[in-house]
Amino acid sequence: MQKRKNFIPFGQNKDTSLDYLLGILEDARITTLQRIEGISQAELHWQYAKGWNTIGALLHHIYALENYLRIMFLDNRKLTEAELKEFGPALKMGKYLPQLITNDSIDFYLKKLIDSRTILLNEIHQLDKENFHKRRDGYDKENGCNLAWVLYHLAEDELHHRGQISILRKLYQEKLGV
Repeated sequence: MQKRKNFIPFGQNKDTSLDYLLGILEDARITTLQRIEGISQAELHWQYAKGWNTIGALLHHIYALENYLRIMFLDNRKLTEAELKEFGPALKMGKYLPQLITNDSIDFYLKKLIDSRTILLNEIHQLDKENFHKRRDGYDKENGCNLAWVLYHLAEDELHHRGQISILRKLYQEKLGV
């Protein structure tokens, strides 16, 4: 398992704010992976109560959002029908939760998390400073956003759902006396 880095290096990208945000994203992902280390198949898909998220569904949401934000704000396009079918339910969750409760292994989710992050980072490293800072439509029709906000939101969302994962793991352990 990767160890957290307690130092964010600056000067590796064209913009130090990008270095900072990438350091936050890296730390968020490492701690998410640490949180699910050793998880069992049963725990991954356990549902505390009807309508509650599972850890697997939350992991699906994390990599779906990463792909969605990359497609919308780096590729500057809408999701294709295939992408909408793959990511849409995990982005919306709610009524789609039953189809997100699968029997997929932790290795399936780890691969998806690694793959989505690798693609995101490859595209980010191709950005120039101007593209990183420019205003983009989305989220707020009046003000738009920039990639700094998109990357911040991506980290914020993962941290939020990692908290849910931690709570679900505690509830699972308490309920089963593990």
